[in-house]
Amino acid sequence: MHNGQIGGFERIRRALENSLSDEVFDQREGTTDSELFFLLMIDQGLATDPQGAVSRATGRVVEVARRAGIEPSLKLTAAFSDGSALYAVRYATDDHAPTLYTGAFAKRAGQCIVSEPFDRDGGEWQAIPPASFVTMTRDGTRIRPFAPAAAQLALVG
Repeated sequence: MHNGQIGGFERIRRALENSLSDEVFDQREGTTDSELFFLLMIDQGLATDPQGAVSRATGRVVEVARRAGIEPSLKLTAAFSDGSALYAVRYATDDHAPTLYTGAFAKRAGQCIVSEPFDRDGGEWQAIPPASFVTMTRDGTRIRPFAPAAAQLALVG
């Protein structure tokens, strides 16, 4: 799930694509900013370090925008899973991060994370604060601060 956008995407898309490893670039099938951001996360070690990968991918987008001479504008609310844990991030380069909520299923049979509540009137939804990274497992939910990492690579383009 991805709710958000990379501002100025049409101006920085090629530089972001060029920054991918060949192996990951070859997996690209579409043209959306969502898919490209997911591939950036994979390229940055998503399988072994989910929060670090998202932080490094976010930093890469911010750095590429700056190098293109545009003010970084990234709105990012995303969720993904490795089969054991559910991860989510809520972040924006401005003060308007897309929403993210957590709540219990009926009869407290489990937890869910959503970009918008299913039932605003009857549910017990907790808003995830902006600039947060969430890890949800069978044992509970952990919310940590999130910030983009400084880009540490030479970019082509």
